[in-house]
Amino acid sequence: MKEEISILLSANEAYARYCAVTMLSILFNTASVDKICFYILTPNFSSESIERIKELCSRFNAKVSFIPINLNLFNSFPTFHSHFNQNNYSRICGPDLCENCERLVYLDCDLIVLDDIAELFRHNLNGKPIGAVPHVQLPYEETFIKNFSVSRNDTYFNSGVMVINADLWRKEKITESVLALACKYAEKLHFADQDAFNAIFWENYFHVPGVWNVEARLYREKLLGLSQTKEITKRIKFPKIIHYTGPNKPWSSKNYVPKRNLYIEYSERLNSLISWPPDIEIKNFRLPSFTSFIYSCIYFRTCLYRKKILQVNLFSKN
Repeated sequence: MKEEISILLSANEAYARYCAVTMLSILFNTASVDKICFYILTPNFSSESIERIKELCSRFNAKVSFIPINLNLFNSFPTFHSHFNQNNYSRICGPDLCENCERLVYLDCDLIVLDDIAELFRHNLNGKPIGAVPHVQLPYEETFIKNFSVSRNDTYFNSGVMVINADLWRKEKITESVLALACKYAEKLHFADQDAFNAIFWENYFHVPGVWNVEARLYREKLLGLSQTKEITKRIKFPKIIHYTGPNKPWSSKNYVPKRNLYIEYSERLNSLISWPPDIEIKNFRLPSFTSFIYSCIYFRTCLYRKKILQVNLFSKN
C-alpha cells in the first residue's frame, strides 16, 4: 500500500474557491501527486463547489474527502477579527474526524504552497505532537505570555501550517484539552484557536523551519525598513509557503499585499483548468492605502523600540 500524503483543510462556502487555489498550488508542486488525499472540513460547501473540487483533484489523480462539521460546537468561542469566524475552530476536531490518518499536514486556505508538500508531511517531529513555524517580530507574544501565564522559554507559533501526529493527538485526547482551554480562556483568545493551540503546546511543539510558513507581511515590513534578522532574511529569500495572514487578502484587499502575483497566478490557473472564475476581479497592482501602510510601520517600530527600552532598563537595574 502506497503512502498517503494527508492534507487537512477547513473552509466554508465563502472560502471554497480560495481553498481550491491553495489545493492547486499543492498539486502543481508535489512530485508524487497521486499520493495526496485532501480532507476538507466544511459546514456548508455547495454541491457545485464540491463537484468543482472533485474535478480539480481528478485532473491530478489525487483524492479528496469532504467532512461535515457542525459549527454550533463553537458558538461560545470569540472571533475578535473581521477575517476570523466560527469555522476557524473546526480544525481543532480535524485529527479526530480523520480517524484513519496517522499524520496530517494542516493548512489554512489563505496561502500558496511553492514546494513539494511531501517534504513537510514527512518532517521528523522528534516525538512532539505537532510541528509549526514560530512567529518572528510578533509584539502580541508579550500579551500572550501574560494572559496565559506561560514561561518565556518558547516562541508563539502560527497555526496556519501544522504537521500533526494524529495518532498521538487522539491518544492524548488533545481535542478535548484544546476545547476545554478555549472555553476557560474565551475572553482572552485574541487570535481564536491559535492562542489555545499555543497554550496547549507551549514548550511541546517541534519548530519547523521558517521557510514553510512565510507570512507575506514580512516582505512589507522589509520595505518599511524594519530590522531584518538572519532568520527573516532566510525565510523571505527561500519561501516554500507564502501565507497571507491578517485581514489583507490577495483576492480582496485594496491595500498593498506582497506576493499577490503568486495568488493571481494560481487563481488564473484554476480558472483555466476547471473554469472556476473568481467572484470579483483581482488586479495585479492596486495603489496601497498609505494610512494603513504607515500605521503598520509605526505600530511595529513602536513595539520593537519599546521592547528594546524595557530590556535596557531591566539590564540597568540588574
